[in-house]
Amino acid sequence: MKRFLMAAAPLALLGACSGGGASGSDDLQAGEWTMTSQIDEITLAGMPEEMVNQMRERANEQPPNINCLTEEDVENPVEGMFANSEMGDDCDFGDSAFEDGVINVNATCQGPEGQGIANLSVQGTYTATTMQAELSVNVEGGPSEMSMSSTLSAERTGECTAEPEAEPESDAAATDEEE
Repeated sequence: MKRFLMAAAPLALLGACSGGGASGSDDLQAGEWTMTSQIDEITLAGMPEEMVNQMRERANEQPPNINCLTEEDVENPVEGMFANSEMGDDCDFGDSAFEDGVINVNATCQGPEGQGIANLSVQGTYTATTMQAELSVNVEGGPSEMSMSSTLSAERTGECTAEPEAEPESDAAATDEEE
């Protein structure tokens, strides 16, 4: 559950990067993006305040996340970055949008292994090479209920430096053997 909760902030911003069809000069640019997040407020049901404060401090000391956004990611920002993520496979993005320089993402996700329901809201702005957003997450059910708000910021820092992982050769070999 804690991994699920701590993953929410960075994934929410990346999820915002990969949704609805933006058009014009504000289109996100594919490439390497560096993202920072700062947890502003967090509450965890049944957890002592001292432990919550330590958790917040550790999370806020993490180095920036560096991610490669592909052309496919920037063409479909809302669902592209959340699919099969630590937020769970089952997310409903409703009327979320990422267009005309405005980030408006609202999602309800079933947590991995039935670990509750997460309601996410990401509201902010973006240009082709920058993003700023406020994130709120509320998790209900599962082993621990929590709420969190974060400030997120991202900047395109260049071209992607790592190639995406190739498909395993065993799949290709199996296909060749069947023919």
